[in-house]
Amino acid sequence: MSNNKENLEGLVAKLKEQGISAGQEEKQRIIKAAREEASAIKADAEKKATQLENNAQTSIAQASRDMIEATRMAVLSYLKSVFRLQAEGLFTQEQYTMELLQAVMAAIPGDKTVSVADDVLKGMESFIKKAALSEKVVLKPLGDNSAKIVVESMGNGDVQFVMSARDVEEGLFSMLNKDLVERITKGQGE
Repeated sequence: MSNNKENLEGLVAKLKEQGISAGQEEKQRIIKAAREEASAIKADAEKKATQLENNAQTSIAQASRDMIEATRMAVLSYLKSVFRLQAEGLFTQEQYTMELLQAVMAAIPGDKTVSVADDVLKGMESFIKKAALSEKVVLKPLGDNSAKIVVESMGNGDVQFVMSARDVEEGLFSMLNKDLVERITKGQGE
């Protein structure tokens, strides 16, 4: 019986040893699988974090461009409104109208019909007489026309010059706008 007992104890010890060994193997397999899964989760999280960071940088850059463009448009709109008021004021100044009229009349040869705003008509009549222009010039009021000066050649009906306060505003503003763009661009390059 002692032999059976020894065999039984040996068998129990062998089973115990095999169980411990199998448990150790299973433990190592579980640890390895857990590490692989943790590594995959970490890699996926890093990939998502990088993508979120890139998306955030893109959104910030776009918002910055939008803000700069909105600011630029607001400033330009304000400046244009100031120019509009100034251009309207120019045509109420008789001296400006005389200078403009003189330049336009010199550019269009021959006899002309000149239409000016009703409020400067009398001043223009005396100016034209004083200027002693060699061509025949007929002066007439504009009436409800939105233009400020209209010059038409009598001999050649297809030559006409029409100038409004809006034309002056847009011309002056386009020159200013070009200068602003150059200054802003130069400022960004430095």
